[in-house]
Amino acid sequence: MRVRRFAAAPAALSVALALSVAGCGGHGRHARAVPGELSIYTSLPFEGPYSAQAQAIYDGERLALAQTGGVVGGEKVVLRRLDDAGSGTGSEPNVVALQAHIAAGDPSTIAYIGELTPGSSVASIRILSQAGILQVSPGDTATGLAGRTFARVVPPDSDEAQAELAAMDRLAVKTLYLVGDRTTYGRNMATAVLADAASDGITVLDPREHYLSGANRALVLAIKRSKATAVLYAGSPSALVAPFWNALSAADGAAKKFASATVTEVPSWAQTTPAARYNSYLSAPGLLLNRGLPRAGSQFEADFVATYGGRAQWASGIFGYVAMSGVLWALHSLGRRPTDVRAGIVSAFLRVRNLPSALGAYSIVGGQSTFSAYYFTTYTRSGVATTFIPGVA
Repeated sequence: MRVRRFAAAPAALSVALALSVAGCGGHGRHARAVPGELSIYTSLPFEGPYSAQAQAIYDGERLALAQTGGVVGGEKVVLRRLDDAGSGTGSEPNVVALQAHIAAGDPSTIAYIGELTPGSSVASIRILSQAGILQVSPGDTATGLAGRTFARVVPPDSDEAQAELAAMDRLAVKTLYLVGDRTTYGRNMATAVLADAASDGITVLDPREHYLSGANRALVLAIKRSKATAVLYAGSPSALVAPFWNALSAADGAAKKFASATVTEVPSWAQTTPAARYNSYLSAPGLLLNRGLPRAGSQFEADFVATYGGRAQWASGIFGYVAMSGVLWALHSLGRRPTDVRAGIVSAFLRVRNLPSALGAYSIVGGQSTFSAYYFTTYTRSGVATTFIPGVA
């Protein structure tokens, strides 16, 4: 067994191959199987605030499959796309459940890659576990997710909270004002920050629940009066973030502003001023090219850009690539025509140890990936994006 076949991308890859191998599985809510094929379903929110990230993850999955020629262990493998978007905040639980039932009801299904919106996997884990289908999430970071056949390649919200606090410590932040939202991600992040801030020498001022609104005048005034040295928006992508960033910067230009990098994927982020972007630190899981990314990751980045164009989303796409690569490795490890493909893939993937990948070697322990690294996008005074990694000069 040659693990590196699914861990690194070839130097040359055509767009036609990527699309012809992975694009034939359908793009609607009800993709259909063809006899003689093995199906891997992916469920992502292709509409709403996570749409750009979903497309990048899907492209990463397609790229990983295309690099095998669409054949693993002598079997033809097809990626079938499902859209679980149904609300303004990303995935809709009822739609997620429907997609999981579609995948579970297809006898050709060998694995399911999803979900993305934090907490949305709750609606699919039970269905897929009962069907004995491996579920690998490329982006659901909600703390506490677990299931008999569930695993994820992205670290949980609690790890991101630790990364945010580590960055604040590095930047000598001593007082913090916490602003959240009512999403699963927002609640998880706020809970983790409140639990761990003191151990990092950071005091959370006025630790009540504070949420963004249309005007935010009272909130901005309260933050200014608190004299907090930093503000953390512990919430999901929202059109309300940009006006809040602008207002906060105008009231207190010295305050450092923290949030998940996903806030930049909402169109309204373009309305932030250079002054508002300055002193912002936006966290994202992963490693940067020339700052720790392994050779396989550098090759992925080059192939992703060459295949799909643009550079903005490869850092999200890498998680789709790693998820698909891991599933294909598990299938390959079974050899030709195993008697029970579903059970074999579940067993192989959940026992992964030190598997090489574009993110570096990782293991799956209790359904959780041992990968846990973050970098931050920050900005110069003129509003140009740059990078910041806590602990790296």
